[in-house]
Amino acid sequence: MAPSCKLLVLMVFSLVATAVRAADPDQLQDFCIADLSHKPGYGVFLKGYPCKDPATAKAADFIFKGLKNPTIITADNPFGASATLAFARHWPALNTLGVSLVRLDLIPGGVIAPHTHNLATEIVFVTSGELYIGFVANSDDVNAPNKLFAGIVKAGEAFIIPRGLVHFQMNKATSNASTINFLNSHNPGISLLPLTLFGALPAVDPARLARSFAINETSVIALEGFWSLLNGAFVNV
Repeated sequence: MAPSCKLLVLMVFSLVATAVRAADPDQLQDFCIADLSHKPGYGVFLKGYPCKDPATAKAADFIFKGLKNPTIITADNPFGASATLAFARHWPALNTLGVSLVRLDLIPGGVIAPHTHNLATEIVFVTSGELYIGFVANSDDVNAPNKLFAGIVKAGEAFIIPRGLVHFQMNKATSNASTINFLNSHNPGISLLPLTLFGALPAVDPARLARSFAINETSVIALEGFWSLLNGAFVNV
């Protein structure tokens, strides 16, 4: 193999190895409390948020109180569920540290719609009640079905969801349930499948969705009308 080809192979291998090493890159300082006053559009775009002056950091910056109380779920909540986020934009001290948290609260029958976190693996720790939790693994064989891994997870138990896979949580029990979820990215990303497909702005062409799901356009238009009103309906930020 020519020296130039060997160098190209080495460079590609190095890039791939670096990309899969961790969800977030290692930080270059002890901490980098996010300066949320920075507004994009001034010619500076960062992977994460810029750091505020560490000399101004206080102990209070490293304390987050937003997950301690359950969310009161009202009758107008169509999901019967609520997610309280603790990402870097909510808890600036998480910036660059490669970790974030979510609290879920679900009443009986409540559901967190199928979704993905494209940037993080997630561990769901049930703190009260019990939940039916599952994810769908991809099949290497396009002719074989994808496989569902799901089960009942009770208080004190945990369930791990690999990065990027479609997953869900549902309360099949008769009492409320809550979880604290841990993700290995300060910005794990959230893509709710129904909102992604039927709540996008501008809207995805109904004809394309109708053909993809083998339903009529009238049904697609109705779903787009429903989901377009529900952006942020169950997420507390």
